[in-house]
Amino acid sequence: MNLAEKAKMVRREVIKFKTATGNGHLASSLSIIDILVSLYYDEKTFFSHTNDFLLYGKAHGGPAAYPILADLGYFSKDELEKYCRPGGILRLHPDQSIPGCEFVGGSLGNAIGYSAGLAWANRHKNYVLILGDAELYEGSIWESLIFISHFQLKNLTIIVDRNGLGILGETEKLLRLEPLKQKFESFGFTVSVIDGHDFDALRSTLADKPSVPTVVIANTIKSKGVDFMENKAEFHTIIPKDPQVIAQMLEDLK
Repeated sequence: MNLAEKAKMVRREVIKFKTATGNGHLASSLSIIDILVSLYYDEKTFFSHTNDFLLYGKAHGGPAAYPILADLGYFSKDELEKYCRPGGILRLHPDQSIPGCEFVGGSLGNAIGYSAGLAWANRHKNYVLILGDAELYEGSIWESLIFISHFQLKNLTIIVDRNGLGILGETEKLLRLEPLKQKFESFGFTVSVIDGHDFDALRSTLADKPSVPTVVIANTIKSKGVDFMENKAEFHTIIPKDPQVIAQMLEDLK
């Protein structure tokens, strides 16, 4: 399977339904698509979408999974055209009413506590949680890390979407997070730092089920795949509307 081509397909579909309604956060969805494609399609990663669970701390990026779930048969591909529309099942953020989704997020910092509780109660199941890097400003993140480390919840893998941008600008200028790897390590986690757009690096890091509490810091590019939007904080909330611009975005991803 050509994972890069799958990722292009997912990006095109996300751009289509996001620009059609103008709802949500396009940039935050684009940055995590390669991570999702790796988890869902690469059979050499430990994650199994039929047995394991993926949750989003950065729920505003969660709609990136919608084209993947449609492609895998969780619901009709026609639902993508009904995103955030009356009669459709796909909402602004993923929630448990959508096949293949497990948690409704919105308030940053909440999903990690919920995920930790699930992992603690269901040690035989694997959970993957995607956090935004600016989400790490929330104190509840660090409280939950204490819990996860104390109970050695090796069945919960945390992936940080380290794109370096929050809604107001660069994380290191707003409120410095570095040295991030050492901070997680000080809580007792094994930490990997990888290129979140490199399928070989993702496969290598996610090949085996962790034997200890694990954090993966995935360095990504916000708005990955759309050149004029990449690494620009203002596109956190701005979704292009010009039909010619949208057509060019889709053309560039063929």
